[in-house]
Amino acid sequence: MRNRGLERDGVAPYLFLAPLLVLLAAFILYPVIMNLVASFTEWKGYGPMKWIGPANYRAMVADQAFWTSIRNTAILVCYIPLSVAVTVFVSALLREGVRGWKAYRAILYIPNLLGLVIIGVVFSIYLRDDGPINLALRWVGGPTLRFLISPWLAINSIAVIKVIWIHLGFGLIYFLAAMNGIDPGVYEAAIIDGARFFQTLWRVTVPSIRFAIEFWVVFNFIEVFARMFSLIYTLTQGGPGYATFTLEYGIFIQGFAKFRVGYSSAWSMVLFLVCAVISVVQIRLMRRSRA
Repeated sequence: MRNRGLERDGVAPYLFLAPLLVLLAAFILYPVIMNLVASFTEWKGYGPMKWIGPANYRAMVADQAFWTSIRNTAILVCYIPLSVAVTVFVSALLREGVRGWKAYRAILYIPNLLGLVIIGVVFSIYLRDDGPINLALRWVGGPTLRFLISPWLAINSIAVIKVIWIHLGFGLIYFLAAMNGIDPGVYEAAIIDGARFFQTLWRVTVPSIRFAIEFWVVFNFIEVFARMFSLIYTLTQGGPGYATFTLEYGIFIQGFAKFRVGYSSAWSMVLFLVCAVISVVQIRLMRRSRA
């Protein structure tokens, strides 16, 4: 049976796609397959692999550190709705024409220009017991907050910094662009009907940028599951105890600190499946929004 696409378009499109396909196979497909294979072996990252079947997965299910990492990741996920609400609200507020809003947007975007390692080091100074925040609290007669010692404060501090604060500037630019695509006549009609800021935000802005909000939710999920390591490593190193020990950080500890690469690969497959599910959900949401 003839390939109609090849007859119609010729071989040129496939030649142009070939370098990309080779790169995808070499740097995405091959590592995923090798990670899956390694998850069924006992391997230190060097030397021969010893096939042990699903033993790594059984050990993972019985490992309290694994379930602690899932719990901590779930706590971070709970901050995603707050991140969306804060970002949309501030974007709508700036869109109203607050004086100096361009300066505010630029200032709030600065964290996106800094690396997570730099941010982690800076906040490790700000949040310590004798850091500027606690000094200010003591100056006004407040208590000393042990951000890096208290398990509850540590995981919630990580959540506020990474999930809400760091990407606020990027979210402002993203949502302001989405809001600029809304027909101004819709806002004018809402104002004529007597709608105030919050009514306009809830009944006009939010429904009009639903697709942008759905993408932002998925983006935050990916950030929480797969891009927390740098901040946690420089700020808390998973502590105190296992208070900020996430799934991603656990993969690093098992693979590069304990040299249990096979076991670490089993953790990695869980992370891969979670991210794959999130990606599928994103695609379905995009299709539904366009329907």
